Amino acid sequence: MSNNISVKFDVADCTLREQSEDHFGWSNANGVYIVLRVPKNPTNWSFDPHDIDAATRYFSQQSASNGGALLEMDVVSAGGHTALRGLFKYRSPLPDSMGMMFVSILWIRLGNATAQINVESVEQGTTGVREATVCVMTGESPTSASPSEPVLMDSVEDMFAHMRAQPLQVFPSDNSQYDQMFPDHPLSKVRHRMAQLEATLSIATAEAALAASGQAPWWKFW
Repeated sequence: MSNNISVKFDVADCTLREQSEDHFGWSNANGVYIVLRVPKNPTNWSFDPHDIDAATRYFSQQSASNGGALLEMDVVSAGGHTALRGLFKYRSPLPDSMGMMFVSILWIRLGNATAQINVESVEQGTTGVREATVCVMTGESPTSASPSEPVLMDSVEDMFAHMRAQPLQVFPSDNSQYDQMFPDHPLSKVRHRMAQLEATLSIATAEAALAASGQAPWWKFW
């Protein structure tokens, strides 16, 4: 990849938390974490990134193998480039938590490499309110919540361990139509922040980046 390409997006409300040769990480007071990764090696996907069906199959399998679930996959325009955007949910990495972690990822092909921007947020405190509320509203019940046969557990800890080991499902409550009802839910925050990021994203040569140095930060791909 050419060393004169830079990418810009708004992180004015964020604090830089980590930085290395190939990635940056920011967080804000709203519990959202943003990561920019710039791999040096070429991207060798087994599918055309414009083929949304192939991308959906690939990332569905990849997320499931890591204990997660793919919620959405789209081809979008960002920064004047065609990009692939995926939305995933995983178990919270917090110990003993029954909450979820939501991750929206934007992949931007630049030459033979791919820049990746993650927007992440973890569910904390009381969990399951969004799912339960939407179930009541729609009259639907998550199929995974009611096993066909009862499972006997020796302790509460075993019960939670069993629940965490179950494959994640996509629920009606994951739909974006409920984001306005639950603006503080991590899924809503991730969707909102990714939309904001896409709206402020631009990609330019290093010369153009220097000319716009008074604006939001530019991050150069080396």
